[in-house]
Amino acid sequence: MARAAITEQEWQTFLGLADRLGIDVRGLLEKDAPFRELEAAGHQLGRVLAQATTERLSLARAQRLEGPQSCPTCGEQCPLVHRQRELQTGDGPIELHEPVCYCSTCRRDFFPSASGIGTGPTAVQPDGAGQDRLRQRGAQVGG
Repeated sequence: MARAAITEQEWQTFLGLADRLGIDVRGLLEKDAPFRELEAAGHQLGRVLAQATTERLSLARAQRLEGPQSCPTCGEQCPLVHRQRELQTGDGPIELHEPVCYCSTCRRDFFPSASGIGTGPTAVQPDGAGQDRLRQRGAQVGG
């Protein structure tokens, strides 16, 4: 990834965010701190930004999906609800917003995807590739 240059206005925004979160970036600007402390402050601020970004993106994706959805097992139209839960990410916990449906015919929950990921056949590898252990064992797979 290329090194991103930020404007003075953007830097001031970062400083304001760090202040609000109690990350002493301003204090580090004024003292001769070891590099590891400088880096730790940068990583701490970066993790907060990553958490906020991931949370907002997952919310936007969930909100694009609305109305009844087809059960992947029987095809019945099932009501959609949005649930929230905490999810541990590589950068820390986020509040995940996810669409969930319940099929009363199959008596199961399923999780439709606004991005379309996971809506195809259930084979682990495309076209029954050799790495697909389910197909090698003779399991019934398919959409």
